[in-house]
Amino acid sequence: MIITRLYIRNFRNIREAELHFDDRLNIFIGKNAQGKTNLMEAISVCLGGSFRHVRFSQYIPASDSNAEVFIRLCFRDDNNTGRENVVEYTISNNKLQIKYNGLNVSDASKLYGVLKYVVFVPEHLNLIKGAPELRRAYLDDVAVMQTQTHLKKLSNYNRGLKQRNNILAFARKDISAEELSAQLAPWNEVLAGEGINVTYGRLKYFVFLQEYAAEIYSRLTEGAESLKMEYCSSVFKTESINFDDVNSLFDKYVAELENSIHNEMKLRYTAVGVHRDDVNFYINDMAARDFASQGQVRSAALSLKLSEAEMIRRRNRTCPVVILDDILSELDHVRRGFVINNIDKSQVFITCCNIDDLSSLSGGKTWHTENGVFTEV
Repeated sequence: MIITRLYIRNFRNIREAELHFDDRLNIFIGKNAQGKTNLMEAISVCLGGSFRHVRFSQYIPASDSNAEVFIRLCFRDDNNTGRENVVEYTISNNKLQIKYNGLNVSDASKLYGVLKYVVFVPEHLNLIKGAPELRRAYLDDVAVMQTQTHLKKLSNYNRGLKQRNNILAFARKDISAEELSAQLAPWNEVLAGEGINVTYGRLKYFVFLQEYAAEIYSRLTEGAESLKMEYCSSVFKTESINFDDVNSLFDKYVAELENSIHNEMKLRYTAVGVHRDDVNFYINDMAARDFASQGQVRSAALSLKLSEAEMIRRRNRTCPVVILDDILSELDHVRRGFVINNIDKSQVFITCCNIDDLSSLSGGKTWHTENGVFTEV
């Protein structure tokens, strides 16, 4: 898959820019806060949503709150004999409009996975030591990149969870556990049914990431260290789940919800379910959350993202677009070389502050970035 062209107007600090990309390598050089990451974000916005996970109102330039935001992204995939696909993203009068090949799209997330891509930004280092919701969201993003069905199941689960939490939050203080359980029963079944689907979707791709991240981490550290990943289910207590027996899983899920009623009456929110699951990382059999150094965290996060790219290559038989935002410059030359060698079949977008950090790369196109202006050099 190849991104061919990008036109931007009034996106954050980018007043206007039009770029024609190289099929292989695209490098953006400049000091911090000049617009390099904003450009990468504009790409992700057109493909399902910003990797910053912010409201679209934040894209409007602070200096001109009435400005119309417009982005046009063109790309070729592997299935349409070279024909360009066009995504147009417009924010006008605080209203969002998205078009894909001329047709209106109701939600940006519906475009996620249309073009396969992998993005690595410094915030992804938080996947190893950060909050559990970051890891859950990451696994869900990986699953949605493969199939929109996961997004539907996750949305159904979240709607059911909201209803169940509302009942818990606004229940009378003198309500009995039996009466409250009766009110929650229909939503227990919704959460159990959709929760099983979400768990299946996550684990289907987690198993692949688990295997290849371990392999890549070993190679990245030249065999000196090992990486293990463990999915922690708050309901099933194991990642070895037999999805052939759905009825037993359903009964188990409902039972866990029913058994937590007394605790939830105190907490006033749903305490078990896929929204409480997590992923643990272990480096040399020690919990990365507690013991990993900054270098180990960076290597683990890189391994995770590189395994994601490898999964897309193998499962979809296509090379994903790879976006590396200000990440290679902080690696030693051995690890930089390893990363480059593992993405050399993809179209790559790299941002950095110092071109000398990318001296091993050749060819492609390079832009100097300053105050939201991109000058090809």
